[in-house]
Amino acid sequence: MQQLIIPRRKNTIFAIVIAILWIPFPITPPLYLDAAFQQVAAQDPDTAGGRLLKAQKSTELGRMAMRSFREGKYKVAFKNCSELCELEPNNLNYQMMLGDISFAAGQMEACVAAYDKLIELQPSLEPRLWQRGLALYYAKKFEKGVQQFETHQLVNTQDVENAVWHLLCAAKISNVEAGRRKLIPISEDRRVPMSQIYEMYAGRMTPEQVLAIANQTSPSVELDSEQHRLQRYYAHLYIGLYYEMLENEQASTQSMKKAAQLNPLGTTNFMGQVARVHLQLRQEGKNEPRR
Repeated sequence: MQQLIIPRRKNTIFAIVIAILWIPFPITPPLYLDAAFQQVAAQDPDTAGGRLLKAQKSTELGRMAMRSFREGKYKVAFKNCSELCELEPNNLNYQMMLGDISFAAGQMEACVAAYDKLIELQPSLEPRLWQRGLALYYAKKFEKGVQQFETHQLVNTQDVENAVWHLLCAAKISNVEAGRRKLIPISEDRRVPMSQIYEMYAGRMTPEQVLAIANQTSPSVELDSEQHRLQRYYAHLYIGLYYEMLENEQASTQSMKKAAQLNPLGTTNFMGQVARVHLQLRQEGKNEPRR
């Protein structure tokens, strides 16, 4: 799945979203305001001093959030980014940033809320927000997840991953066979091993066959190269989700652990977080007290 880039909008100061590749957050020299000035400015945020203080706080919170995110300190990043969005609730980039960080922190309700706010601010972004669909799946809002992936299909017509997540949500609403009858047709996703993953979800290929393709090397894909690890990561990730769809918890966990160990995408890439977050959420679910 490709990362959303927020298009330039008139009168928008920050035009490019801080996203998967996470362009370094703009850092300005610290503004050392004395305590008396800060107190007066805070009391009247509409003054020049108040706006200056707000800008200083925003810059510092954004800097801290991004630093923590890169370091894999997701809870700290979530706290800082949440404060940032409270301060700047109408900033598109900050809302996108909050959505991505919330997902990495395992905060699915906050993640969905951030993407919903983003859509409220700019409705034209909704079809491209596949990230919202993943958050909806983990938030157990499967009907809305189906709708999100069907909407995303309009702008990304040949993505096996979109079809798979659509099926995962649809299967939760009814059952696997009913979900498969609604499997979105995909024929031109040439990424290895996406076509095999599609066949597996359609019920025409086994996880072992998917792994066999993902493990293959070639003159262009060397053993344990980044591309080779990427192939195996996606194979294990989607096999893990496949087994979850079939309610085979043990096999799902084993595959997800392998994916999380492989992750060649780093600490800030959205798809790179899925296996780790999946394991975290499922473990938290086990630890919840029974009613």
